[in-house]
This record gives sequence, structure tokens and C-alpha cells, in this order.
Amino acid sequence: ALTRIQEVKADKEPATLASCFSLLSNRFVLLMVLGIFVYVGIEICLSSGVPILLSSHYGIDLKTWGLLGNAFFFIAILTGRFLGSVILSWVKPHSFFRMTVALSVLGLLLIFVDNQVVTLAGVFITGLGFANIFPLIFSITVDSMPERANEISGLMVTAIAGGAFIPPLMGLLADATSVRLGFIVPLAGIAFIALLTMVKPKTQS
Repeated sequence: ALTRIQEVKADKEPATLASCFSLLSNRFVLLMVLGIFVYVGIEICLSSGVPILLSSHYGIDLKTWGLLGNAFFFIAILTGRFLGSVILSWVKPHSFFRMTVALSVLGLLLIFVDNQVVTLAGVFITGLGFANIFPLIFSITVDSMPERANEISGLMVTAIAGGAFIPPLMGLLADATSVRLGFIVPLAGIAFIALLTMVKPKTQS
């Protein structure tokens, strides 16, 4: 509170709702915002679906997993973010983006293996991979159009609404098939994000 901050008034007009949504005409920005929408949704799919999978397939108590298992997944995310801050000092963001998505795909595929140890390993690996996807999508998009950082930030934050729309899709699929097959939804989501690693920025506004 005592720190002196030199505030500088920007020359450009402040961001508005219209200026934010106008950026969606930029294909790169639109795809990356959808990437955030999908990412948040599939992260919630995992944090809610994994306890049910372990309970139904391996008899692990749901209350125990709720306390410890989600911590297991999010400890992997926390670890991945610490490692990411180090890795990004010598690896380019786009290259690291591809690496972390590949790790997420591997982890999700392991969850489909009908073995408790392999499934748990898949959960942890997925957490490591998921750790840096949100900040990478965010920073890569902002870096492509730094002069529109406010508008991009607004769109990205709005896109976390994916957490309300995608998990019910997983629930519907799981109800129609099985809990394990419900994980096809987050797998499809990470496949979409994998495609984003090959999309090049279009910097024109």
C-alpha cells in the first residue's frame, strides 16, 4: 500500500465490450479464446470425473479420493507450473506449448488403461501437462497483439465459462456409456487444443 506507483494515462481509447468482441473476427484470437473455453471445461471434467472413475472401477472411497485425489491432480499442476517457469527460460513458448499438450494427451490416454496404477500415473501426467496450457495460450495470444492486450484479456477471462458447459457433456456421455468412456470428452478437448499448437498468429486487427 505504501509503494509509489507512477500511473501513465494511455493514449488509446479504453477497452469496451464492442472492441473486445470485434477481436473475434481475427481467426487466431477466436481459436485461442475457444482454446481457453475448452481447456477450463476439460480441467473441471477431470477434477470431477477422476474421483468417480476410481470409485466405480477400483473401489476407492469417493470421500477419501475427494480429499486426497484432487490434491494429487492439482499438486501435479502446481509442480508443472513451477517447472514451466524454469523451462520457459530456455524453450520458446510455442515449442513448450506443443510439449505440454503432448504430455496431456499421453496422460489422458493412460487413464483409459484398465489398471489402477497406470490410471493414477495418467492422472498425474495429465496434471503436469495441463499445468501450463492456460498461461501459454494467454501469453501467446497477448504477445501476438500486445496493443490489444486489454481486450484479449477480457475475452480470455470470459472464456472460462467453458467450465459450465463442457462437464455436462462428459456426464451425458458417461451416463449413456460408462464412466471411463466419458473421458472421451476431455480427450477430444485436448485434441482440439493440440490443433491450436499449429495455428499461426494473425496480427491484423
